[in-house]
Amino acid sequence: MNGEWMITFEIAATLFAGLGLFFVGIRLISEHLRQLADQRLRALVGRATGSNRAAAFLGLVGGAITQSIHAVIFVLISLVTAGVLDTRRAQPVINYANLGTSLLVLIAALDLTLMVFILVGITGLLFYFDRDQSARVRHLIRAMLGIGLLFLGLMFIKEGAKPLSELTWMTGLMSLSAQSLLIAFATGLIFAVVAHSASSITIVTMALAASGVIDLEYGLMVVYGASFGTGVSTLILAASHKGLGRQLALYQFILKGLGLLLLLPLFWIEFYGGVPLITSGLEALAIGISLQIALAYILYQVVCDLAMHPVHGPVARFLERTAPPTEEEALGKPHYIYAGAQKDAGSALVLVEKEQLRLLKRLPDYLDSVRDDSDGARHERLALHRGNLQVTEAVEQFLDEILSGALSGATLDHAIVLKNRNQLLLQLEDTLNDLATEIERSLNADASAEARALTHNLVETLHMMLLTLTDAARSGDADDIALLQSLTHDRSELMDSIRRRLLASSDLEGSVRDAVFGATSLFERGIWVLRRYALLLTPPEGASYEAEPATAPTKS
Repeated sequence: MNGEWMITFEIAATLFAGLGLFFVGIRLISEHLRQLADQRLRALVGRATGSNRAAAFLGLVGGAITQSIHAVIFVLISLVTAGVLDTRRAQPVINYANLGTSLLVLIAALDLTLMVFILVGITGLLFYFDRDQSARVRHLIRAMLGIGLLFLGLMFIKEGAKPLSELTWMTGLMSLSAQSLLIAFATGLIFAVVAHSASSITIVTMALAASGVIDLEYGLMVVYGASFGTGVSTLILAASHKGLGRQLALYQFILKGLGLLLLLPLFWIEFYGGVPLITSGLEALAIGISLQIALAYILYQVVCDLAMHPVHGPVARFLERTAPPTEEEALGKPHYIYAGAQKDAGSALVLVEKEQLRLLKRLPDYLDSVRDDSDGARHERLALHRGNLQVTEAVEQFLDEILSGALSGATLDHAIVLKNRNQLLLQLEDTLNDLATEIERSLNADASAEARALTHNLVETLHMMLLTLTDAARSGDADDIALLQSLTHDRSELMDSIRRRLLASSDLEGSVRDAVFGATSLFERGIWVLRRYALLLTPPEGASYEAEPATAPTKS
């Protein structure tokens, strides 16, 4: 018996080493292939709004590259919350990304021993001769090392597990496998939640099955548990997300749940009722048990997709009710610009003007929380600031795409003016947010009547100028623009005298003095930016609604 336990310890050590190499390989592949393809992947996913075929391709590529459904989902979450991608267009990408993760499972079912040895040797030579100096080559070499270590780990697991089937205690344990299928399911689910990967758990299961440690039924239950586990783990990882991001996490959970609802009853009908279904079909194929389990994993992903198609509309509506967009996401979504509109530059610039006017109308809201005469803030300021920044950045990218095309003289001038306005909008948003923060800081302390009066005047003056800016931008009236320009004349001498008085005052505490001092500087910066914007309110003559000639080439 002691000899058997010694053999068991050696087997366990071999399996442990194999698992270590396997998970190091998974980590290297995930990190470095993602570094190689991350920007391209984001750009491709961002274009997945055209058709289901594009979504299928992008999902397959994303899943195959990252080998992590979580990586794809969190890329989608970042694109959706940034307003680049619509949630309903992002959901089919998740379906196919799950299928894309099957690539590694299929490869693992093949005997690639000699190729793995050669790959590890080549990688070692590249490291030794310092061929990893550039970032791109470095990521490629480390990804190659990850692939080699992954399959080397699998070889350790396969070879180390073979003697297990000859041990007395393992034979007894396997005789109980028919009664422990629920445990097999739970094992796959728990390990998938911990490892954040169903494909890696499936590959380990394939290695154990090839060594005779587990049978096909047990392997199928582990695969089903692991596949459903990725839905559970996505929900856990996205627990801090709200709104659109949570919609995608819930979608993955429902997607995996639908597959389980279809496949698990079929498994029990076949197992207990003796009706030949999936297991019998896999056994009928003239292939090894490893490939049978790999096909079961792929089947689960396909069934999830097929089950979702007839209920996609109701599921999407349920998600929209359950996790509606947050205030920040609602504010951060452009209303006028859209993908493809930049092809007609003249019309696109009109849309930009409308989007910028919408942003201008929001600017006074930054000061609502610190105004004495306000009925209360219309928006939570952090959500307002982040939402405005998202729209401003989207407009900036939109203008860059317009400017990359061939434009006529007047339209080119108009586009440049709008780009300059957009950059000033960005400065205004940051300045107003910082100003409101400084004023809140001054009012939270024991501020004197002088400090309160000063901050009140700063806020009300700037609020009035922002309303004037909105009116001038909306009407384009020369008198309104002239009024704004006169209101925003140079106030540096006045501000300097106020700051000198603050520094000399003994009535203000240090923290209050610092906050008020900072508020005066931010007020002065805001006035300067407003004046720069006022000077840009009159676009080049004839440019506002000038469409491009039909023959003018443009780039989308």
